Amino acid sequence: MKTKLLLLAFGFVLIATASYGQVSYDLPIEEHVFDNGLRLLLVERPDDHRVSAKIFTDFGAMVEEPGELGSAHFLEHLMFKGTRTLGTTDWEKEAPLVERLYELEAQLIAQMNKDRNAIRERAVFHNDEWRGTTPEIEAIQQQIADIDKQINATRDPGAVMRWYQAFGGTGLTATTEQEYMKFDIILPKERVELFLRVEADRMSNSVFRGFDEERMILVEQRYGDLNRLTTPYYEQMNAVVGLVHPVFWPEGYLPDFYQYTRTYEKDFYERYFVVNNTTIVLIGGIDMATAKPLVEKYFGWMERKPEPMRIKSVEPEPQAERRLIYRSEELAPRVEARFMIPGVGHEDRPVFDVMMEVGKRRLEDNLAKAGISGSVDVNTRVVHTSIFGVPGSINFALVVPENQVVRAEEILLSTLEELKNAGPTSTELTVAQKRIKAQWERTTLDASRLNFAIGHFQVMDEWGTLETYLNARAAVDEAAVQEVASTYFIPENRTIGQVIRP
Repeated sequence: MKTKLLLLAFGFVLIATASYGQVSYDLPIEEHVFDNGLRLLLVERPDDHRVSAKIFTDFGAMVEEPGELGSAHFLEHLMFKGTRTLGTTDWEKEAPLVERLYELEAQLIAQMNKDRNAIRERAVFHNDEWRGTTPEIEAIQQQIADIDKQINATRDPGAVMRWYQAFGGTGLTATTEQEYMKFDIILPKERVELFLRVEADRMSNSVFRGFDEERMILVEQRYGDLNRLTTPYYEQMNAVVGLVHPVFWPEGYLPDFYQYTRTYEKDFYERYFVVNNTTIVLIGGIDMATAKPLVEKYFGWMERKPEPMRIKSVEPEPQAERRLIYRSEELAPRVEARFMIPGVGHEDRPVFDVMMEVGKRRLEDNLAKAGISGSVDVNTRVVHTSIFGVPGSINFALVVPENQVVRAEEILLSTLEELKNAGPTSTELTVAQKRIKAQWERTTLDASRLNFAIGHFQVMDEWGTLETYLNARAAVDEAAVQEVASTYFIPENRTIGQVIRP
């Protein structure tokens, strides 16, 4: 076992110009790695009576396969359905029924493989033809539904939520993105042990109850996403920017939701939800001397397992400009330029945070000078997430009147050329870094947001990278912006999207 302490003296205040002020912010992050590989990160705040507690697993949508997209998010839903001790009124009665479910599902999978020619996709325009079935498949599905009804008689829904709420827990959430899954809660400092008890149980004894009910909840969520006019457009843009990497894949197409199996989800669960792939982050009124024995009590018995499979996909080097024309009667006309950018851990990545701030305001000024009314959005969002440990994209989008789309594209590209040729002005750079500094200060004031930042960096690279990243953002100068713009804002790395009327 090892414990270490790192004081993150954030560079944006230590090396800032006089306009920033000379205030130092120290963030003492303590780390303890247990013998089984579990990592505990802790920031003690003695005056805080509550603790922000999160548990991160290095697992997310990037491990999915085509035909099963959204299955990582689905696993999160299933892990909310309880365990052998929470969520059931009679586990001894339920256990053989669960075992029978897996036996029937094995028969179902075998039958679907046997009937593969009868149920394979053939139509380009679906019209629900992808819902192929046979009498044999339907008979097994009915047996599964009958067993589920018997299990429902022993279910105790919401048990975890009731336990947390009964002891002062607030903000119980879970999130699954491309690179991580996390469960989190804010508790009185005297109740941190409850978090460890529940999450250790969830990590080792989850029972996938209400499987088909929960499947339909994801279908409803997907329809909700598709009701947003921007969703289909963004998904098409992501598909053009990235050729092979799953970071660009959406959170499930409708046919995917009907193909999930308990066997597939259980395989995910058993491979990835292991202690040596897990980080617990605690921030608040608890110290390491108190936390270590509690974590050891609930997680120390778990054995280190084989390291989960790494993500093998490597996005090919961009070699050609790509263009998307999206026709819509309802979505506001717009033009967008996206460029692939490196992931966290690459020395150029922090520069893009500054680039976003500078680019947005430069584009707003240039649109106004051209007499074009519209809005500007600059972000690094791919699907739901804005920062990754793998390459993503920076996205410059202008929403303008329909008759100005072509002119707006010219302004967008010429603005980026300005950054390549001359870089930002000193005023633009100062304003951008002040905004970034203020954003980070707001993060440090909110224990939950700070907790997320630390855990997220651990998943993307390692938690110590956070210090390097913040220092690098603070050190960005005009020449650095110009150099990075010249490297990445090139036609071969460019994807242009236009939304126009049919």
